[in-house]
Amino acid sequence: MTLATTSGASIAGLRPWRPRGRLQVVTTIATVSFVCYALSHFLEGRMATALSVIGLGACGWAWLVARALFDPAEQDARWAWVVALVVAISAGVAVLAPAGTLVGRVADNVYALSGSAALLLTFVEPFQRYAPDLPPLEKRFRFVFVALYAVLVGVSVLGLRASAGAVQDDLVKSACAVVGLAAVLSAVWFRRRHPLAAKAARRAATDDDARLAERLKRLLAEEAIDTRPELKIADVAARLGEPEYRVSQSISAALGFSNFNRWINHHRIARAKALLANPDERRSILEIAFDCGFASLGPFNRAFKDEVGATPRTYRLAAREGQLPHALPSSLR
Repeated sequence: MTLATTSGASIAGLRPWRPRGRLQVVTTIATVSFVCYALSHFLEGRMATALSVIGLGACGWAWLVARALFDPAEQDARWAWVVALVVAISAGVAVLAPAGTLVGRVADNVYALSGSAALLLTFVEPFQRYAPDLPPLEKRFRFVFVALYAVLVGVSVLGLRASAGAVQDDLVKSACAVVGLAAVLSAVWFRRRHPLAAKAARRAATDDDARLAERLKRLLAEEAIDTRPELKIADVAARLGEPEYRVSQSISAALGFSNFNRWINHHRIARAKALLANPDERRSILEIAFDCGFASLGPFNRAFKDEVGATPRTYRLAAREGQLPHALPSSLR
């Protein structure tokens, strides 16, 4: 295998977090978190503290489950680390800082804000990859998910306001956690039997898709839209006078890319490869990343390694040593 490996190929024996495994992992973590959160309200002492610490990330893990349900192609390893970090910091502060202190109050507010953000993001996820051509069963699933989620959040808020004491408050929180976990597991059960990627992959390109794909290619060649860091599919759709879903359909069906970002990043990386392989190019990797349409170095490095199979620095060194594409170390093939 050459350096230009396919997207998601393994590097030095490391396998990517694949969508199915990703759903299993985040569902397992979310289940443990929900159960611990519910049990912590009925215990006391160190056991209650330990369970409440594990249950701190329930909202964050539920959000990652929703992402895995509705966007199976997206990779969430970095967001999982962010959620884990927030939970670890909140847990550390909860254990070390008394609740009445300034640090304790700030930590409680930060955790409440992050939990609210996760709840909002969970509500938004079903709309992220929504398209009119989705199968009717998938549309109903998304509608039911949003409706049940909205009812659950509404009931929990009203229930907490109506509770008259600590015992009732704990009962409401635990009941909401149990119902929320049941809803999550039901949604996962449905998705495992109706994979989103498998349904979408069966759609063949139409003549309209092919014509729109040619317009997209011309726009890319004539205006170099891939070099714009803040480019979004809405910008391209508006430029062509087409609905966003039609552009998305054309990219996936006629151009063969799973989504708009992968299509744009593919051309950005192709531009970067040419610059990195040029022996006369003296600019830094960061400058090349900016020139190719990336807003920062981190996303450029991740996209480049995902597309090519090696980091930009490794690629540049191999090019300058005349090792492209066959003479690379075996760990990079």
